[in-house]
Amino acid sequence: MAESRIPPTQETVPPAAVSSREAAIDTELRAWSSRLRLLVEVNAALAATLDSDAVHEHIVSRLREATRLSHASIYRVTPEERLLRCVAESGYSSPEAHRTLALDGRGIVAYAARTREAVYVPDVTLDPRYLCGHPTVRSEYAVPLLVGSAVLGVLDIQSDLTDGIRAVTRRLMDQLAAQVALGLHCSDLYRQLQASEQRFRSIFEQGHVGVALFGLDGKFSTVNPALTRMLGYERQELHSLHFPDITIPEERQRALDLMRQLLEGKADRFALEARWQRKSGEALWCLAIVSLIRDSLGRPAYTLAMLLDISERKKAEEEGARLQEQLFHAQKMKAMGTLAGGIAHDFNNLLGVIQGYASLLQLRLPTQDSAREAIRMIEQSAQRAAELTRQLLQFARQETYRAENVNLGEVLGQVLKIVRETFDRRIRIETHLAPELPCVVGDPGQLELAILNLCINARDAMPEGGTLTVASSLVTLGGPDASCPAQCSPGEYIRIAIKDTGVGIEPAILPRIFEPFFTTKEPGKGSGLGLATVYAIASHHAGFVQAASQASVGSEFTLYLPVSARAPEPPVAAPPAQAAHGSGTVLVVDDEPFMLAFVEEALKELGYKVLTAADGKQACAIYARQAEEINCVLLDMVMPEMSGMETQEALRAINPRVKVILTSGYSGSGEVRRALESGAACFLGKPCTVETLAQTLNKIQLANETSAEDAVRKTKS
Repeated sequence: MAESRIPPTQETVPPAAVSSREAAIDTELRAWSSRLRLLVEVNAALAATLDSDAVHEHIVSRLREATRLSHASIYRVTPEERLLRCVAESGYSSPEAHRTLALDGRGIVAYAARTREAVYVPDVTLDPRYLCGHPTVRSEYAVPLLVGSAVLGVLDIQSDLTDGIRAVTRRLMDQLAAQVALGLHCSDLYRQLQASEQRFRSIFEQGHVGVALFGLDGKFSTVNPALTRMLGYERQELHSLHFPDITIPEERQRALDLMRQLLEGKADRFALEARWQRKSGEALWCLAIVSLIRDSLGRPAYTLAMLLDISERKKAEEEGARLQEQLFHAQKMKAMGTLAGGIAHDFNNLLGVIQGYASLLQLRLPTQDSAREAIRMIEQSAQRAAELTRQLLQFARQETYRAENVNLGEVLGQVLKIVRETFDRRIRIETHLAPELPCVVGDPGQLELAILNLCINARDAMPEGGTLTVASSLVTLGGPDASCPAQCSPGEYIRIAIKDTGVGIEPAILPRIFEPFFTTKEPGKGSGLGLATVYAIASHHAGFVQAASQASVGSEFTLYLPVSARAPEPPVAAPPAQAAHGSGTVLVVDDEPFMLAFVEEALKELGYKVLTAADGKQACAIYARQAEEINCVLLDMVMPEMSGMETQEALRAINPRVKVILTSGYSGSGEVRRALESGAACFLGKPCTVETLAQTLNKIQLANETSAEDAVRKTKS
């Protein structure tokens, strides 16, 4: 039988030792499990909320429970204040002084934040950096909460045992700090996003600029309240519209072209000042800035439009342009007044020569000579031209009008004569005139101008011809009468109606036709002053003017003038003008050779001796030599180098008793006043006839004789 081999006996482990080792391993596993659960739980808590501040207390509480430490806390850095503030703690309560720490001050927490490194102090009683807190604290571990190089805060734990925070616990703290730091960073980003969104929402909802987001098809996606108010739509209504729907037809193609360039990548944005259409159909001036918004891959995603209401600015620009135009017209009228004055003077000199020689011819021809009628027509034409010149001066210089009884029948006759002779033959003239009308108080020249302007306005409304109807009648306007304005007194008025069959006036324009400088005519074809002048003349005469019109049918303008309350002046037959002869020497001073020649010949014809001078200096030289024999000086007011007024002063320096008759082509009341105030014996307007020249000289001669007789009587007494 073989010998059996028995294995060597192994060392036997006592049962008690095996049980102790297994218990230690079990304890360690449970500790690791607890730490892992803590990490998972903290991670879940941070992931469940975007505001990590809400879970800080829970985190430090669970941390202290898992590690069985005496105290745990989280500090947040406030960089602008350079402070560390305790935002959560678990365990004993920290002293109030330790709840806010200076970033540059004492303490393990502040030191960890400054150095951006974890700090472990096994025995705080031996470390000068320790800031005394709870008396039982013996060890402390502070971990900075880092995101990149930025310090967001510090995670701090404390133990009542010396070297009481094991390495495994510190590693857990490091992992936990990374999670908490990431949570803080996400929370900060969330708050910044919330603040940004709140700002954007406030701007979007409360701003005064209309904002809209469009899809690539141009359909509204998002709009703000300002845009809905601006366009007069509800939000839901705009969401069913496209961008071109709010563009007025005239601007639509331009807006579509710009939008196409935007989508094709030819531009990133465009600005467009245009009129946009409100829901009511009203046009609204807006500045639109339209931008293309791309997605993360750079592809077009939306278009953003911002609309700013610029209606007030446009209105101000239009008003500025209108005022500029008015200023231009005012300056032009001032220049016209100056020009008209110069032209009137020269024109009246020429008319004076024509009229003067015509009267001189009549004086020389026999009474039965057939040529006298032709000469009379020349005289009348010259007088008519002189009257038109006076009216031009009166309008351009805005002189006060004369107040006298005016026969409107005669005024209408003069206007109709001009109309028939000058208007297009395709315009038929019809009249319905009252046979006898009472007089009105006013200026015949201005009234003639007002009626003529209405006729010209009717003519311009009929470029292809038509019918012009002029009617006059006597009407009575009472208090309740709608046709009588409040500023006009009830009573009898003469009604003059000017009617045409022209193009008519649009209803929207009709209320503005009497505004100065307002015109619907093409540039260069109207100043906008004709109807404004009619309105002003009617107002000056205590009357009014009304307009009625229908497009493509015609217009009717009606002028109402109150009947004169003055007693009618009996017609006085003017005595036939006589060219009375005289004697003496007259010095004639005029820079116009033809006028000088006529006056010289006319005065010689009347029996006077005549001396002539072409300017003021020559006149003074002649008068200085022959003052004793010169009875009177006929002096033109407007001359180059030395004016008539200056010449008169120089003559008065030679002889204070010199008799001067001032003459001028300006025959208005202003010139007469200036002449008489300067000391002139009288004023003689141009043009003049031989008869008026003789009458003026006789008046001076009679005045001289009267003065001489008075002097003799005073001497005898």
